[in-house]
Amino acid sequence: MPKSCSNKRSYSTENLAIDALIEARIRFSNNSAVTVYTCDTCGDWHLTSQGQIHPKLNEALKTGDIKKEQDAFFWHNKLKKY
Repeated sequence: MPKSCSNKRSYSTENLAIDALIEARIRFSNNSAVTVYTCDTCGDWHLTSQGQIHPKLNEALKTGDIKKEQDAFFWHNKLKKY
């Protein structure tokens, strides 16, 4: 992913940014991003830890989908070493 003027990862659409938001929560347990926003400078979308949690992320957390994917990601990485 290219970097933007704010030195954050840039996404050309809101849907790509939301997918990246959810993926970041799955892959990085210490990730604090909660929503996405449009950058006033570059016009691309970025992740942020400021503001209210995005409804799609909130739903994935409530249903346990994030936890299931985190577990799958963990085991995938662990087992590919063998």
